[in-house]
Amino acid sequence: MKPFMRLVVLAFALSISNLVLFPVSGQAESTTAVDQNAASKFIQILGDRAISIIASKTITKQQRNDQFKQILSDSFDLKTIGRFVIGRSWNSATPEQQAEYMKLFQELVVKTYGDRMTLYTGEGFKVVSQRDESEQDVIVSSNITHPDGSAPTVIDWRVRNHSGKLGVIDVVVEGVSLSVTQRQEYSAVLQTNGGQIEGLLALMRQRLQDTTSP
Repeated sequence: MKPFMRLVVLAFALSISNLVLFPVSGQAESTTAVDQNAASKFIQILGDRAISIIASKTITKQQRNDQFKQILSDSFDLKTIGRFVIGRSWNSATPEQQAEYMKLFQELVVKTYGDRMTLYTGEGFKVVSQRDESEQDVIVSSNITHPDGSAPTVIDWRVRNHSGKLGVIDVVVEGVSLSVTQRQEYSAVLQTNGGQIEGLLALMRQRLQDTTSP
């Protein structure tokens, strides 16, 4: 049976590390209808790019991280995502804490999962269907195929048009929302620290240090 963690890490790489683009309170969002074919092409290109980077044997670790970071820049709004993940605690943080949090959040997205791409063992990525979920959203279903011929892993991507730019706002791997998992983890840390962000920052600093330690 396929190790579940390997599937999750690969999904994180393809979905940019269990991220979600939900609107933040007080932040305007302009959305329009998404064409199903455009959404499917967007996800297939995104998946192909990620697989190509992960599988390449000719680039260095730093080049891989740089290219992975470029995918993030091209396709996802990390500021919106980061604020969603910590919810109301953002408002109680100082400007200095907010700036540090965003810096740590973005670095962890790249380093934590970029450094674990050695778990990739030849999986493939293919969009298999799409459907309208709402006036603004399309669900694109994809399969991660495995070289051992076992049943593919199903990943659903929720795609929304944000001010003329397509973006993933949710990713569900075998029925599990990766965004909810991330939010729950951060919420638990924040709750332990009375809703204050400093405890979460300490954890993020430690995790970043762990991923960069020899």
